[in-house]
Amino acid sequence: MAVSVPVEELLGEVAALGETPTLLVACGFDGALAPLGDDRALQQSSEALNVLLALPGTTVAVISRRPADEVAELMFLSGAKGGLRMIAPDDVEPLRRELDAVALVIDADPDSLTGLADADLGVLVDEESDPDADPEQRVYRVTEAEDVVEVLEELVNARRH
Repeated sequence: MAVSVPVEELLGEVAALGETPTLLVACGFDGALAPLGDDRALQQSSEALNVLLALPGTTVAVISRRPADEVAELMFLSGAKGGLRMIAPDDVEPLRRELDAVALVIDADPDSLTGLADADLGVLVDEESDPDADPEQRVYRVTEAEDVVEVLEELVNARRH
């Protein structure tokens, strides 16, 4: 399903999304924003999402099977900026269609990455290797939540310019 690449190569793909007029950034909470086994999102990821929330043409969604109010308590997000959505893994593709947006989907749950369109970019957060991955798919693999920080910070830089 996903191909492992150096984070630097993935960042080039992410930077290209900066020019997208309407972008959905959907990030899984457990394993992507918060390291597995940790109940708090990494502060740097939350800060990057806060910036993305404030940028025009950008919708941010947090993917989780947990109750939305619980996730909100475990993140460092400003609810006053609006635009933040809390969604389940199977709601990513319908939200992308509703917004008529290109999507960047980052999650440890592969179910969130199903139904991506050709222009979308998926990032699976998983330590496993997948030698049979299709390199033509725009689904990449990173190993940990710290890699997600780099991806989100690159997207912030690209969207600002």
